[in-house]
Amino acid sequence: MSDSTDDPDTQIPAVGTNTDETDQEPAPDHDPTNGRWLEREVATALEAWGYRTARNEKLFGLETDVIARRIPPHDEPDDFIVVECKDWQSTLVRRDAVEDISHRAALARAMPVLVVAWGVTTPAWTIAQRLDVRILTIGDLTKGSLPPLTEHRPPTGTLRTRREPRVSELRDGMPDLLRRLSGLDIESPVFIGAGRGPCYVPDRTGNDAYVNAYDSDYDFH
Repeated sequence: MSDSTDDPDTQIPAVGTNTDETDQEPAPDHDPTNGRWLEREVATALEAWGYRTARNEKLFGLETDVIARRIPPHDEPDDFIVVECKDWQSTLVRRDAVEDISHRAALARAMPVLVVAWGVTTPAWTIAQRLDVRILTIGDLTKGSLPPLTEHRPPTGTLRTRREPRVSELRDGMPDLLRRLSGLDIESPVFIGAGRGPCYVPDRTGNDAYVNAYDSDYDFH
């Protein structure tokens, strides 16, 4: 099943990074054959951003690369994070990785993050936008805080090969057969409509706080 008519191996340029980032020399201790390096770098970045982390924890039997909890919590959806790391230097990450981390996010009631070393396929990028999976690059790990979700994916001016779509253009509605409203404290992703993303926590507060990020780097103020 495919969500895009594009070549599935088309590379999506790095999200929210500068064009020179992929040309940087690798870290001296970076062994691309050992995925633990990227997991360690991600955990270090999250801890600098105010999170307590653990690596390679079992989540209902599914080993998860990095899990994180903001200390103290801000009562925002990204207080709890689950991360999948793909330190692939010559292979594009496909949509199954996005589906895997969104599944873990649903189980953990946490926000999903996919960290990639090189790039993702077009179908992977598209499904990530629909599921609000944040795709980060190694360069994003040096920023001052966790990059936010944006109204345009990637932020306008960073996607060099096509027009930047709005989130609402990428999302389908919930099938009528499954659509219902509930006042219950539902502990699973909640889809309100095509223009709004899934919420991986019962409280939606802050879940729609997308950043405009027009033609500039993220603003963390």
